[in-house]
Formats: sequence, structure tokens, C-alpha cells
Amino acid sequence: MPQPIFEVENLGVAVNDLDAARERTTEGVMVEPYGPALPYGWVDAIVDVSFAVYPGEVFAIAGESGSGKTLSVMGSLGLLGPGAKVSRGTVRFAGQQIRPTRNLERQRNRRFRRKVRKRERFLEELLDDDWRHIMGTEIGVLFQNALGGWNPVSIIGEQAGEALDEHTGLSLREIQDRVLDALGEVQLPKESKYISFPDELSRGQAQRAMLAAALVKGPRLLVADEPLTGLDAGVAAAILSLIRDMQRKRQMAMIFITHDLAQVASLATRVAIMYGGRIVEVGPVDEVFHQPQHPYTEGLLGALPRPGVDRLTPIAGDVPKITSVPEHQCALAPRCPYAVAQCTSSLPELGTVDGSRSVACFRTAELQLRGV
Repeated sequence: MPQPIFEVENLGVAVNDLDAARERTTEGVMVEPYGPALPYGWVDAIVDVSFAVYPGEVFAIAGESGSGKTLSVMGSLGLLGPGAKVSRGTVRFAGQQIRPTRNLERQRNRRFRRKVRKRERFLEELLDDDWRHIMGTEIGVLFQNALGGWNPVSIIGEQAGEALDEHTGLSLREIQDRVLDALGEVQLPKESKYISFPDELSRGQAQRAMLAAALVKGPRLLVADEPLTGLDAGVAAAILSLIRDMQRKRQMAMIFITHDLAQVASLATRVAIMYGGRIVEVGPVDEVFHQPQHPYTEGLLGALPRPGVDRLTPIAGDVPKITSVPEHQCALAPRCPYAVAQCTSSLPELGTVDGSRSVACFRTAELQLRGV
């Protein structure tokens, strides 16, 4: 087995949610870096998420909206907004351990910051600089909101080349040539779109331009966060085909975040199924689709349109708010037709079923679940 290009271990992400905090505790505690303690008002949303992505593979993370897919990946990339922060975990890129500390450091309270010795602070800033360099040269990101991801007052070509300008010694002419080539590669009229402002693009064109901006760096890892959201079916199919072609042509590793299992089937090599802020099943796409081993995976597949099925079977109930998931029981238990007493009193851990599959369910060995 090759070394992972991107590896996340025991990632925790907390969010600021006063209502959920009041339900869980009435007394605040001091925040410690990458430790279990959180200040009052902050609650765990992502708990102990671990996954690895190998060179050249497409690793999908799937689940209903609100299951924690984007929060997990953006947390591992250090791209969280002000209402969320990494609370624990380790991130490695090409074997190099780099913690996305910038978000955490920015949000620590002053009392704790004064306690940090100069040497420790310098170390964290150094780690953050390393991470910024990797993000600028080795990792490309397609954000969910293609139009909102652009600065509205700068032309597309300049924004697409910013990472090269910041992190390489290329001349402005060399950067411009690379951006023009990338725009042509994603099938946009390169000269006209280079000088276009974001509001002059359609949503589909904005996503193609964002793909060009990601590819211009020659990344080893491409992260696509629900890149087809809001696109018409025909445009979405064309963008998905383009992403697949670019990934195969460049042999990039890829993390593909989606709630659409049909997209997973057409693109991914392996898939992690998320629910309630945790990964509940991981494995090769063919095995997970044909022989699911977690009831939630079976439920998602039952709602997947396919030939010969006239009536879909939705999962009963609603997706729980990610900050209100009980800490000491299976999050799916209230919606699961197979739940037993143990499911409501204990939390199943993600464990290896065989060499390629991992599942978090107490009843995996005895259940015969339906696939596609």
C-alpha cells in the first residue's frame, strides 16, 4: 500500500452554538490547543474523524446535508470560518505532519495567548506558513458556491494566478500564460474570460473558472466540495465529466464531497459515509453500494433512483442538528429500523470488518442489508 498523499487522524471540529452549549453544560472551561476542553458556548460537531487519501484515487465523502462532510474537510484544510475551529487531530500531507493552526490561534482568548511562550508561538506560526505554502502550490479547492468564491472587484485571470504569484518565482507573463492555458483546458474562451469580472459569468462558467484556478498550480490533491450545487442538470453533467477527465489526465488524488450517490458511483474509487459528525462506513465504492454494512448506507441507497424501481424508500425521520447529536449513543438510533437497546446506550466505534471495509455498527455481523 502506498503512502497516503493526505491523511487525517482523530479530527475534531467545534462550533459556536450557545443553545447546544446550554443543553450540554452550565460551566465553561479553558480551551487547550488540540485537547478535549472547549470554552463555554463551543460544542463538538465533528468527533474523531479519520481518513486517508492515496495518490491518484478519488475519495468521496457522502451523506445527507448537515452530516458534517464539509466541516470535516474544511477543518482539515484550515479553511473554517469564524464560527468553527479545529479542536483536536493530526493532518499530514505527503507524510509531513502539518496542523492547520491558524484558525485555532486566531480564536484563542487573550488570557490563554499571554501564557504561550514566544518559542511555542513561533513554532505554530512556522507550521502555519508551511501549510499556507502547501495550500498555495499542492492543493486545489473547488468551493460549493462558485460565484461567491470569487472577489467581485478583481478580474478572473488575476485571481486565478494569485497562488502562483505568492508561492512561486514565476514572472507575471509566465503566470498569465499558465492561467490562459488552464482556462482553455476547462473549455472557456480564455482571452475574454481572463479579463471578466465574476458577475459577468454564469454559475457554470464560474465553476469552470474555479477549476482552472485550482489546476493552474498543478496540484497533487484536488478537493471538490459539492461542486455541482445549483447547476442545471445538463451543466452539472458537463462539469462532472470535465472534473473526471482532468483528474484522470493529471493523475491527481481527489476528495469529492457530495450528497448524491449517483455522482459517487460515476467518479469515486472509495467512499466514506458520514452521519451525525462521524464516519459510519468506509470502503471501495462497488462493495459499499452492492453490500452495505451500515443501516444508514442502506437507507441512502434505498433513496437512490435506479432502473426497475418505481418507488423510492426514504429514510424515516429528519437529520439531527449536528451539535445536538447524543454523545453516548448511535446518532442513527432514532431513525434506524434495526436499532436495539445497545444502540441507545452505547456509541459504536468505527472498526475494520475486513481489509478494505470499516463500519461503526453493533449489528454489522448479523444484518443482511440491501444494496444496489
